[in-house]
Amino acid sequence: MKLAVGLALVVAGLLFPCPSFAHHGTGVAYDTEKTITLKGTVTEWIWANPHCGILFDVTDDKGNIEHWGAELGNPHTLSLGGLSKDILKPGDKITVLGHPAKSGAPRISFQRFITADGRTLPERHKGDDGNLPDEPTQ
Repeated sequence: MKLAVGLALVVAGLLFPCPSFAHHGTGVAYDTEKTITLKGTVTEWIWANPHCGILFDVTDDKGNIEHWGAELGNPHTLSLGGLSKDILKPGDKITVLGHPAKSGAPRISFQRFITADGRTLPERHKGDDGNLPDEPTQ
């Protein structure tokens, strides 16, 4: 009987895995050893679960426009750092700092951004070591 119950629990665990097993880590898609800085213009600000996002255009040295996307955390966590659904709008100039995509795609795992008026958000962002990341350049 105990064997049957134990086997049933194992089978149930395999058939109905916890959602946390399906969640991905930042290190899978992004180069967490490298941080880049991008200056651009917001085209869309996405305030939604499970991840917020910033779509923005960056002009390269040759004048070409690249369409970038930044993946952020969830709205609740970001609101603790001073962000809100109304913080950005299309046309806003921003500087975005984060980890670039390992694939080379124009995607970035967001660390923070600086608004045109000089505010750095999120206000209380800390790195994994508890310190604010250094100011990198691209």
